[in-house]
Amino acid sequence: MKKLENRDFSLVHGMIPLGSCTMKLNAASTLWAITRPEWAYIHPFAPLDQVKGYQQVLAELSDALAKATGFTAVSLQPNSGAQGEYAGLMVIRAYHEARGDHQRKVALIPSSAHGTNPASAAMVGMEIVVVKADADGHVDVDDLKAKAELYKDRLSCLMVTYPSTHGVYEESIREITGAIHANGGLVYMDGANMNAQVGLTSPGEIGADVCHLNLHKTFAIPHGGGGPGMGPICVNDKLKPFLPGHVLVKTGGEQAVHAVSAAPWGSA
Repeated sequence: MKKLENRDFSLVHGMIPLGSCTMKLNAASTLWAITRPEWAYIHPFAPLDQVKGYQQVLAELSDALAKATGFTAVSLQPNSGAQGEYAGLMVIRAYHEARGDHQRKVALIPSSAHGTNPASAAMVGMEIVVVKADADGHVDVDDLKAKAELYKDRLSCLMVTYPSTHGVYEESIREITGAIHANGGLVYMDGANMNAQVGLTSPGEIGADVCHLNLHKTFAIPHGGGGPGMGPICVNDKLKPFLPGHVLVKTGGEQAVHAVSAAPWGSA
């Protein structure tokens, strides 16, 4: 891990002309912990009865994240914020398809959203419709309501960053999420700025259905110049059945299940 870290360009080496997402400074103590052989060298196909410590750590983390977000279920499978976005949108798509709403493919995305939002929506086959923002960076609620109504028969979701990339807490956030739900859509909250919510509010409280968490930002898991990131997704009860679950691989006519994927965190 240290060898790979040294190959990265970081603030240790010079100024970085990139966004803050990958440039958070983390304590060396976090790197020390994840590079311990007892943690880092577990074989990915180790039987569950040999990774009880892993199960405990991940179960406790999942429980803490569920409480912090106001949601009821967590998947730790995504390994970055971008992967979390993709996984969260796949969960939304699976929810609509399970209800027979295969036509629900429109994603409303504010113009102030992270650039990864429309990219992730495009990757899962959604049609992107941009929602206006005012001069202060707030979502234009009238424009959002008009477009939610216009696409109500095909509305899949709204992707909203809260607080926004402009550093704005949308005062009308509950009105925004309510308008999406009223027109059959779900709300995906980009958790890039979740650290600004902790202890004050939560995605569940503001009416979101799913969010990803950039744990490298909120809880100092090493990322960018300091190591890997992590982007778990948290969901409410209605989306819980659609979280990523077991990965089945056919081998010699039989199905083998990745041992770790069968652990208690993730899909029911």
